[in-house]
Amino acid sequence: MHTHHLAMILGVALSGALLAAPQSTLAQQPLPRTADGRPNLDGIWQASSTAAADLQDHAARYNMLAGQSVVAGGVIPYQPWAAAKKAENFQNRQKADPLTQCYMPGVPRIMYLDFPFQIFQTPQAVAITFEWSLVYRLIYTDGSQHPADIESWMGDSRGRWEGDTLVVDVAKYNDKTWFDMAGDFHSNALHVVERYRMTGPDTIQYEASMEDSKVFTKPWTIRIPLRRRTDRDRLFEYICQAESEEASGAFTREERTWYPGDGTSPRAVAASPRGPAASLSTSPRTTERRGDVQESCEGAAAPCALKAAANIRRTADGKPDLQGFYESDTGAANQGLEKRAADPLVPAGRGVVADPPDGILPMQPWAVQERVSRNLPERGYDDPTAHCFPAGVPRSMYVPSALYIIQTSDYIVFLHERMAWRIVPLDGRAHLPDGIRLWQGDSVGRWEGDTLVVDTTNLNGKTWLNEGGEIVSYAEHVVERFTPAGPDTLNYEATVNDPVVYTRPWTIAFPVRRKKAQMYEYACHEEDHDLPHLKALKDAAAGRK
Repeated sequence: MHTHHLAMILGVALSGALLAAPQSTLAQQPLPRTADGRPNLDGIWQASSTAAADLQDHAARYNMLAGQSVVAGGVIPYQPWAAAKKAENFQNRQKADPLTQCYMPGVPRIMYLDFPFQIFQTPQAVAITFEWSLVYRLIYTDGSQHPADIESWMGDSRGRWEGDTLVVDVAKYNDKTWFDMAGDFHSNALHVVERYRMTGPDTIQYEASMEDSKVFTKPWTIRIPLRRRTDRDRLFEYICQAESEEASGAFTREERTWYPGDGTSPRAVAASPRGPAASLSTSPRTTERRGDVQESCEGAAAPCALKAAANIRRTADGKPDLQGFYESDTGAANQGLEKRAADPLVPAGRGVVADPPDGILPMQPWAVQERVSRNLPERGYDDPTAHCFPAGVPRSMYVPSALYIIQTSDYIVFLHERMAWRIVPLDGRAHLPDGIRLWQGDSVGRWEGDTLVVDTTNLNGKTWLNEGGEIVSYAEHVVERFTPAGPDTLNYEATVNDPVVYTRPWTIAFPVRRKKAQMYEYACHEEDHDLPHLKALKDAAAGRK
């Protein structure tokens, strides 16, 4: 974890230069605004501060740059017992700081970590996606209230506009996060009110007021400038726990599937007549049942696009309105994509493989043997989702948890309840260079009529397709199609081309249904109680060999 902190310190020094900009010029420029007249917060931002080290005045310490207080009045008003507890936290900070365990930072701390974040603003909600561990915040701006009887790491956020200021009320915390590396802390009574006020096209004045009657003698406020990262057009990934476990040897490399990093190109598979950015299957179809998706392709010589229903919701620009809360109907695909009967440990699966027509994944012989191995009890530890790492693509769509879609004219953003995001730009940009490999890959989208087509490459090969041990590698190329089948249903297709693992491309299909519900926090890593048991099984099996 020392390496993790050192990287943060070096980043502060570098980002100070990147984020600096002449304020006298920017302050005179008009603010960007949305169609409804609100200040447009969309973009990639980063705090310009050393507050992540310590909110108050502080000299340099190990892994902590010196800096001045961002607290109004200079000092946090602790109760006497809490001041003593803060001092104890400071002495034990190398191990006691929840961030050293890669736990979620909480609010407001996530806002001033030395990692960029991206804001997506709609009338119904504001989403903030963070490069740090794919954490996100979903801020409802629809007038809804905090839910009752929950506690969470990131708190529950509800926003409203007061003139040109976005005001966010955050409540329902647990008591497990800190405000900074110096040990400043709170209880589960914490209540935070944030204010985001644009002071120029590329600057936001961020303010957060804290109230906690169990810890502080009075409310207090921090003020930190946020600056637009004009040098960045996308977020990358820093998966804290994955980086930690790989560095320590707790999660080890799989040579056959992980990106080799030496420029090796996988064996090519012929593309279909529809081209590399569309379905790669070449099996002719007529009207057929695809998983649980109905389509009509009578007489088609090659795969045809699913047709959108007539009664679908639309945005102001005429595109299908995909925004909202969804659950995928996958027939237990997270235990296996092929059809199967139930056994004592695994539920029955209806099968979601639409192509090949026999519903069987076209695995190469080595992959068939590897899937058998992965189904041994001691191999459960090797599934990355057992470690709460990102699920990858397409697995993120059928891991049994909800998702929320944010839609703007420029982006589709998938927020997965299992705390991960995927950003899909719609601007026609090229994919990243081959050497940049990501858990969630690099997704680029476009509209084909009423169908959203998402092309994903640059996957790192570290993910599994499901708990049944089905395999993908670094050569995986996924093309997904989201076609509205009604006002609240999407027909989902994903075609996977992975010549390292499979003899031909294959396709899965299932419906994804919009529901009237809200997202709640799923703190997988923070509350993971299964991994030690899986590790014990793995170690016991190794001891018998």
